[in-house]
Order: sequence, then C-alpha cells, then structure tokens
Amino acid sequence: MTGGTRRSFEFRPMTPRRVRNGLKLRSSAVETPGNWVAGRWIELVEQLIPTVARVDGLEYARSGQIITLELSSGGVAGRVQGRQAEPYEVRWRIPAFTDQQWRGVFDAMAGEAFYGARLLAREVPQPLEALMTPSGLRLVPDIGEVEVECTCRASGACKHAAAVAYLVAERLGDDPLVAFDLRGMPSDRVLDRLGTARTRRGAGDAVAHPEPIPPQPVQPTRPLQDCLDAFWRPGPELAQLQRMPPPHHAPHALLRRLGPSPLPGKFPLVGLMASVYDTVAEHAVRLRDHAERLDEHNSS
Repeated sequence: MTGGTRRSFEFRPMTPRRVRNGLKLRSSAVETPGNWVAGRWIELVEQLIPTVARVDGLEYARSGQIITLELSSGGVAGRVQGRQAEPYEVRWRIPAFTDQQWRGVFDAMAGEAFYGARLLAREVPQPLEALMTPSGLRLVPDIGEVEVECTCRASGACKHAAAVAYLVAERLGDDPLVAFDLRGMPSDRVLDRLGTARTRRGAGDAVAHPEPIPPQPVQPTRPLQDCLDAFWRPGPELAQLQRMPPPHHAPHALLRRLGPSPLPGKFPLVGLMASVYDTVAEHAVRLRDHAERLDEHNSS
C-alpha cells in the first residue's frame, strides 16, 4: 500500500500440525485406567492441570501429536507438535528415592510373600501404598513433588504437558512397574532387591531346620500284655510335645545354601522359586485353616 505502513503477519494454522507416525493414546486408557497406579497418576494430572488444558491435551494425545516420549529415573521427557513449526519440549520432573529409602521399602515388603508373587507377575499390589505411608513416601508422586516445564508460553500446566502425561498413564496401565523407574529404581532390578531384603531378613534366624527335641530320661517299660488296653492311646508325651514352642527356622534355607543359579534370564531363578514356595505355603495354610473350621462346624 502506497504511503501506508506495511505490516507482516505470521500465519498460524487453526489446528496443530499433523505428525506422521506419532504416538497415539488408546481411547480407553484414561476413562478406564489399567490399574491403581495409572489411576493415581491420572488423579495427579487432574489436580495439576486446568480442565481446558486437559481436554486439549487429551485430544492431542489421541491424535498422535506426541513425537517422542522418554521415561527415566527422575522424570518424563516428551516432544509435542503444536501449531508452530517446531515441536514443544515438555518435561515432568519427579524426585527419585534415595538408596536408603528404597532399602526401607524393600525391607518392609520382605515381610510378606505376596509382594514378590505380585511383582513377579508385573503387578504392583495396592497395599504397597499403605506400606510406604509411614515413611512419608509415595510410589506415584503428589502435586507437591512434581515440576512441569514446557517451552510454550503457557508455562508448565499446559495442553502439551497434559498430552505427555496421558501417554504416561497408558504406559503405567500396561506395566505399573514403570512407576519404580520414575522413582529411580530400575524395574528390572525390583525382584533382585526384594530377594536381597528377604535374605537380610532371614539372616538373623538361628537355624534352617527345627530344633531337636531335648533327650528325655529313659523310663522303664511295661510288658506288652500289661498295657494292651491303652496301647493305641496317646500318652502324656504327646500333650507335652504340643506345648513346646514352635521352632525357629530361616526361610528358603536350601535355596540360600545352593547359591545363585548359573542359568541366565531376566529374573533370578532363586527369587522365582522363593516366590513360588511362599505362594504355595500361604495356600496350604489357608486350606488347613479352612479344614479346621469345617471340623469345628461339624463337631458342633
């Protein structure tokens, strides 16, 4: 325009630039989380990011606008394509536990066998949440622990951060042990650390097998023909044996004596067998208790 002021306008598309082979969120990953760990993570997202940004971020995630996603010790990093030519850099910073804190967690889990059985099945039992509470720890961080950063102008609590977070929720729903990775404990070392805690716990027990019954003085025997009427009846020795305190023994003594397995694999064979033994023993105790309750009911 002659004599006028020339203005330059930056063109911005109304919709985000499409990404070829972008990471897409499954439609049901948010509405129906795969487990309690993923559910806790979604609760964190809802507390931290405003509703409008969450709705837009969910659409970004379902449309495949996430270019890369990296989950590592201490946080999450992702690149999200928006309307600009360059993708946005998003980072969720999550504090990792110290080795001493992890030791306390595994020592607490070592007291109950079902933790090992669930972790072996790539499951995180929800009672772990309450087990960690006295130490002030949470496997899934709360709003006061995380820091969110994004290179867009909307600071951290934006739709790009929400898009990344929803994809993390999907990963946690598929494999909840990823939560250990985010807290600084590699998920492929979880069973090893739990096995070490079990070994520590059993090291203080006295012996691996029941203690022998102390020798009793030899009593003179009666002729057989004089005790035929009471031959099949238990004597006072049986009642004395039942009153004896239960012997102390170290769990998995044979496995520890054999030492580490020479067979390679993702999970240690000794730890797997220990988890199987514990699960079978728990089931046997439940069957015994059930049988005793049936006997009491029938006798009454």
